[in-house]
Amino acid sequence: MFWSDDRGQTWTSIGVKTLWPLPYARGIAVKSDEPRVLFAGCGQTTTGETGGVLRSNDAGQSWRSLPLPERPNATMWGLATHPAEPARLVAFSLFGEVYVTEDAGDSWCKITREFGEIRAAAWLPA
Repeated sequence: MFWSDDRGQTWTSIGVKTLWPLPYARGIAVKSDEPRVLFAGCGQTTTGETGGVLRSNDAGQSWRSLPLPERPNATMWGLATHPAEPARLVAFSLFGEVYVTEDAGDSWCKITREFGEIRAAAWLPA
């Protein structure tokens, strides 16, 4: 992964292999009311045996792992957000687990239902 602060004229690596606990980068989301806050899904490999969700408060310069309630069963494949509720984030593993936070990643719950495989997700306000 790379970032640019000059509209794509130059690019700088965010250092996934050195800054992240797992080396495989997958989904990324921007917090709609704080564009410097980023969330990312990661894992060991494309599928992997575990994964994590990370948060950056400084546009990708530094990252911290977020406290999921249990170890994911695969790479955290993607994230879904909506501007109507910027603190709500839905994160999902490739092999069907879904985690939800209502406080921008400070705490999470895992929904009971698991799916066979998830490649993309969206959530809409009621």
